Amino acid sequence: MTTAHYDVIIIGGGINGAATASAVAARGYRTLVLEQDDFASGTTSASTKLIHGGLRYLETGDARLVHESLQSREQLLRERSHLVRPMGFILPVYQGDPRPPWYIRSGLALYDLLSPRKVSPWHSSFSRRELQRFEPSISTDRLRAAYLYYDAQVWSPERLTLEYLAEARASGADLRNHAAVDYIIVDGGRARGVDFHDVLTGRRSTASGRLVINAAGPWVDAVLDATGRSLRKRVGGTRGSHLVLDLEGRGPKHAVLASAQSDGRPMFVTPWLDHHIIGTTDVRDDGDPSDVRAAGWEIDYLIAEAARVLPGLGIEHRNALYAYSGVRPLARAGEGVFEGAISRRSFLVDHESEGVERLLSIVGGKLTTAAALGAKVGSEVAQLIGRPRARGIAALPEVPAGRAVFLPPETQEHLRMVYGHRAPQVAAYAASDSEMAKPISRHHRDIGAQVLYAVAHEHARTVADVLLRRTIVGLTRDLGRSAAAPTAAIMANRLGWSDEVRDQAVRDYFAELHRSYVVLNPDAPAEPVSAMPRAVESE
Repeated sequence: MTTAHYDVIIIGGGINGAATASAVAARGYRTLVLEQDDFASGTTSASTKLIHGGLRYLETGDARLVHESLQSREQLLRERSHLVRPMGFILPVYQGDPRPPWYIRSGLALYDLLSPRKVSPWHSSFSRRELQRFEPSISTDRLRAAYLYYDAQVWSPERLTLEYLAEARASGADLRNHAAVDYIIVDGGRARGVDFHDVLTGRRSTASGRLVINAAGPWVDAVLDATGRSLRKRVGGTRGSHLVLDLEGRGPKHAVLASAQSDGRPMFVTPWLDHHIIGTTDVRDDGDPSDVRAAGWEIDYLIAEAARVLPGLGIEHRNALYAYSGVRPLARAGEGVFEGAISRRSFLVDHESEGVERLLSIVGGKLTTAAALGAKVGSEVAQLIGRPRARGIAALPEVPAGRAVFLPPETQEHLRMVYGHRAPQVAAYAASDSEMAKPISRHHRDIGAQVLYAVAHEHARTVADVLLRRTIVGLTRDLGRSAAAPTAAIMANRLGWSDEVRDQAVRDYFAELHRSYVVLNPDAPAEPVSAMPRAVESE
């Protein structure tokens, strides 16, 4: 078993690990990223898909975090506009809500003031009649006030993660998904490297490094256990569950933020592609983050609260396609601390005080501030280990950009929405093979070229990697059922799979689908749809 040598080893390929890899590799450090499952398959994929400043963080007095988040939001809106879009949020205030109108209005004014160089308009208010015209699905019964403010949505957190990883790869980073760390090698009180194995092949490897960064999200403590030392527990996770609804075009065109009647928690209903997301819950969860699922009462709670705020839509269990859940990797807090009061800040922990030098852990973090966090970690790396010792490993060459002009305009637009400036590289696969210009399912615009690109340049190794994280095919309408076999066939041809391996890959996809999601409506109609990401515009 040979040993590869790196400057920095990052454990965890979610949004924090990816953004950190981008920042560290850009500084010239020879970087290895290890992810036990697939990139962005954990908490990152289980988010509410919002890029926001954290309006409710003002209640806890953390204006600094709000300001930092709003700066990051504006940067993402400018630099990642194909993935991150402004979104209008309607905030109704009802009799009995825990926060009166003056309190909400003051918070929104401060929220605007803390947002530098705002892309979107400042907040405004509605009369009852104006609200009925603007968004008629929202209840006006017992309404005291209503406001419109702006945040943003990332329609695919998975693709945002992949963009950070693509940048890391272009700087020479070595990216390994389905690579689980078995042991952190500690010698002389210093982290020296890791032993890890490939989950799909069983192959075992060793990597040495000058610095190890634990960016494993809710698995941070499990990674610390891999040192063989008794290190302090750092994470006190809370479970956030969401529902994806198919309202057949009848849902609100703007996002809605309301206080839940039963417990006063913020509750979102957000348009997402052709569906709507309801979220989220906030429940202490000390179980295995790999086996987190929405409880029945959470599903009932989300449906009841959404139906109350949007009474005219008849929201019921039959509208729900599936539920998904993730564990927020928050800093450990005392048992008496209310879940909503736990800080959403990110922390960089140096374990030198616990007897292990050159081992850092990232605790907390958000989609919005991942890039800023990565930059901070990059600066810390430079202080701890100095300049890079050697040049990074050579990045794989990109596909030559070719113009596939025969692609339908809507397909070309779809590729631009998904891949941004890399869209021509994806289209080049269709230019060289016309079969790859065809959709992989009649329910989606995604084409075979995207499967090839995912395998060749985005480290996709399973059907689920492609359908759930490189595209959104598995997250809408028919949950990717009709695309699983065609996707496996393309991958089999590219990777040399036997018929048996190809068929097993399809079965594995269905197993992961039902392992990762609570499928509530397996017989939901799957009519052909555009599945195009769309911006939500104000009227």
